[in-house]
Amino acid sequence: MARSSATPPPKVERHPGELYPRVGFIVTNLSRPAERVVVFYNKRGTCEQWIKEGKGAIKWTRLSCRTFAANAVRLQLHALAGNLGNFLRMLATPNQSRTGR
Repeated sequence: MARSSATPPPKVERHPGELYPRVGFIVTNLSRPAERVVVFYNKRGTCEQWIKEGKGAIKWTRLSCRTFAANAVRLQLHALAGNLGNFLRMLATPNQSRTGR
């Protein structure tokens, strides 16, 4: 049975421990094959999850710049500062194998 171009592509997710899969539909105006639309939205969801994690972990809540590029640089600086802080914390924390305890 062929789908018309107006039929949204179904998205089926199977989660561990659940008896039935979750079925949903992606309604979009993208003119791509259904498989590519699902892949695109999955990648978008992954990016949104990373943003959510960043907001919770290192307070990326302030993106007050007017341009996208400026906000992107601000996020990169936040990530760099977080990585630098973790690196310095790792250096400052004594390693038990080095102290002999």
